[in-house]
Amino acid sequence: MTRKPNDTKERILDTATNLFSTHGFDGTSVDDILTAVGITKGAFYHYFKSKDALCEAILEAAVAHYHELGQAFLDRPAGPRDLHDWLEVLMEKQSSGQWLYCRLITRLSIETAQLNSAMQNTLRSFWQWCQSLYETLIQRATVGTDRENDPAALARLFVAAHFGALWLDRCAPSIHDTTDVCETLLRQFTA
Repeated sequence: MTRKPNDTKERILDTATNLFSTHGFDGTSVDDILTAVGITKGAFYHYFKSKDALCEAILEAAVAHYHELGQAFLDRPAGPRDLHDWLEVLMEKQSSGQWLYCRLITRLSIETAQLNSAMQNTLRSFWQWCQSLYETLIQRATVGTDRENDPAALARLFVAAHFGALWLDRCAPSIHDTTDVCETLLRQFTA
């Protein structure tokens, strides 16, 4: 069976996404990627000029996917369950094992000092966008209620809890996963 040229590129992207999300940027070498994909350095450098360029492409794809998901929520009619539904979608994706973007972005954010300025800027923009999305979802959830919450502070709390739970699970796994943390926050928010 003959492979299409993009098959190799997709295999590199998929494998590197998994490696970067598991071992981090510094913990993953080009040789690790070559071994896992089963290709030569020449094949790697045919598609990507460096490990940085590969990681930038993966990070851009992850952010674009988040933006698509977020836009789908913003395009639907506003409702009090928007924040809950958003978190539910993220938890479903994370627990499927098929979607590594939460883990990837968390892992790269932890290592931000080791990343080039383009990746640092992408992550900074992503977290600002994420904060804004959560603020919007919180505002939509409280329309018509008498709750006096600061949407910006609550958004920061949700983002921090989500990020923190993912990071902490890498260091000290718990029976309480990210879903539990987010559900607990939602109960407090809606109480």
